Amino acid sequence: MYRASILLLSGVCILSSGCASIIHGTTQEISLSSNPSGAKVQADGNQVGETPTKVTLKRKTDHVLVFNKEGYEQEQRTVMHVISGAVYGNIAAGGLIGWGVDAATGAQYKLVPETVNVELQPAKAGYSETKAQTIQMSTEDKLKELEKLMKDGQITKEEYDVTKKTLLKATGSEEGKGASS
Repeated sequence: MYRASILLLSGVCILSSGCASIIHGTTQEISLSSNPSGAKVQADGNQVGETPTKVTLKRKTDHVLVFNKEGYEQEQRTVMHVISGAVYGNIAAGGLIGWGVDAATGAQYKLVPETVNVELQPAKAGYSETKAQTIQMSTEDKLKELEKLMKDGQITKEEYDVTKKTLLKATGSEEGKGASS
């Protein structure tokens, strides 16, 4: 009986909910490039290669990318995780179990932008790479970036609304406690 229930549950998850865990996994590949190319890239403090390159990142969190090239100023970009629109199809199709798995693994998210290109600026006189530090985004900065992603068409209005609400709730903002957009 137990085994039949597990098989039935798995079948429902696969056929009716389109489990994001199965469809696109818990990681996502992000393309990185720079002008000029050959910049060393760190993702979340770990060296991942030189541009142009691709890096595989977990969907469950935001990621900070740092680009360094001798003779150029350090550049930093944030890849944000937003709730994917596919989550709503998952729930609507009766896939609460599939959605639960996706939420736990991070598969319910997508990372944006999917392609990061930086224009490196020549270092100014007196510039020191040692003084440039990785800066984490504030909630206000994340909200601005989220709005820009929506305006640029990289996320939908629905993804924007849900992610904004989640972000505001996580920071304890009053706006996030009853906000729908």
